[in-house]
Amino acid sequence: MFFSVKRSLSFIGWLRYWLFDRNYNVTIRAIFIGACFAFSAMTAILGRDIDLTSFNSIVKTLLPMMLMGGMVIAIFMYRNGQTTALAILILSTLVHDGISTGTGTKLTFTFLFLILWSGVWLFKRAVVERNFKINQALPNWPIVLFSIVVIISYVWSGTFVEESASFVFAQKSLVRLMTAMILIVSPLTLVLFANAIRSETGFKVFVWWIIVLGLAMATMRLTLGKVPEPLNARGQFPTWFTAFAFGQFVFNKNLRWYIKLILLVGIALWGQITLGLGLNWLSGWLPIVLVIAVLLAFYSRKLFIFAIMCVVIFGVINIDFVKRQIGGESSESGSTRSTAWARAFGVVGKHFLFGAGPAGYEYYFEAYGYYNGLVGTADLSHNNYIDIIAQTGVVGFTLWVMLWGGQGLMIWKLYRKRIDDPFLCALKYSLVACYPATLLAMMLGDWVTPFPYTQTLFGFDYTIWAWMISGLAIALYHYTPKTQLSDLTFVSQGTAA
Repeated sequence: MFFSVKRSLSFIGWLRYWLFDRNYNVTIRAIFIGACFAFSAMTAILGRDIDLTSFNSIVKTLLPMMLMGGMVIAIFMYRNGQTTALAILILSTLVHDGISTGTGTKLTFTFLFLILWSGVWLFKRAVVERNFKINQALPNWPIVLFSIVVIISYVWSGTFVEESASFVFAQKSLVRLMTAMILIVSPLTLVLFANAIRSETGFKVFVWWIIVLGLAMATMRLTLGKVPEPLNARGQFPTWFTAFAFGQFVFNKNLRWYIKLILLVGIALWGQITLGLGLNWLSGWLPIVLVIAVLLAFYSRKLFIFAIMCVVIFGVINIDFVKRQIGGESSESGSTRSTAWARAFGVVGKHFLFGAGPAGYEYYFEAYGYYNGLVGTADLSHNNYIDIIAQTGVVGFTLWVMLWGGQGLMIWKLYRKRIDDPFLCALKYSLVACYPATLLAMMLGDWVTPFPYTQTLFGFDYTIWAWMISGLAIALYHYTPKTQLSDLTFVSQGTAA
């Protein structure tokens, strides 16, 4: 038996050597051509009974061709990481739509493509290259461990569910699964972008796409009253636009004056839009003010202090107005959120280690009667920090803090890195300003990971930008322009001579 197993392993090793080590390109082509023939044949067979009046019948018939299309896209992703990253960014802004789950929400195309890219990337690393040599970054290990904890939390919460909520947990298994996948794919997007963007062209496409599209969307919003579907300017898009536009305006010395003027107009337009929604909606304008303040502080401390003095003087002169706005914010969301936070911590107290699972604390709110008029109503947390500790417990929250703490140290390293290129230098400051804005946004709402019963899973398309931008910061830290490399080579050769 031993020799039989040994011969089998030898044959497998020989087969692997012959097909993949020696004739890799031919083998891949043969597999791809064979799959095309197989999918075409399956489509032809299924098409014999197609009912053109039935959507389900049409989808069933075209499913093999859709799978073949997915395989083509997967091969493209395998070979073109940077193009894939930029394409997904563009997709998230242009097509805010997806496939209905039948539960009142959609799985967005951005989410589905990121799942596919994640699978392709992991396959390439684990199976083909058999190494995980990626850009070193402090958030890497917390992301891996946090993803594992999300899986444990999903299984744990479904196994040790309280009796009063067991029926809801069983009924909402799909929502829980999709929420768990979002909690895994979102941090993984940081890793993907940190290792995919490898050229100055990639950085420029990322930044100028946000700026140019942001200008167009701001104009649409003010002239049409809204940004037409399926275009996507939701969530913290005004914040990210302002960070990139104001960073280039202040620090990019190569920009012509009229381009800087256009950037300033765009910032003013988005400021008018967000302030028009009301000062009591802190999520709209406070992150924007923060990124502007950080960039001003980097540019000129005197100008920053002057701006602070102007704000203080305005507040003193209009003290009654400020009091009304603060009172409106407190009455509108402050008391309900504090109640929801207290109740979420009550759930965590009973599920301390791994939390209530993905989306789980919502079901305990139902089970405990928090939506019963006799007990009193409570909104959900609208706070990513509370969401994470309620869903993944103290273990998951500790890793979450380590993740963003590690990202903060990477931002500090990026800040201290000397970058001579005017565009990239301006981008550096913008990315540094985005970090505290992200931390603030997590406090003001679920703007970094969508909770299925507030933003819904459909919110993934605009929460994912925070992760893309965080990955971009790590990519910029590890990026070395080719001009610098050639200069170093020239210097070393001159020294040797």
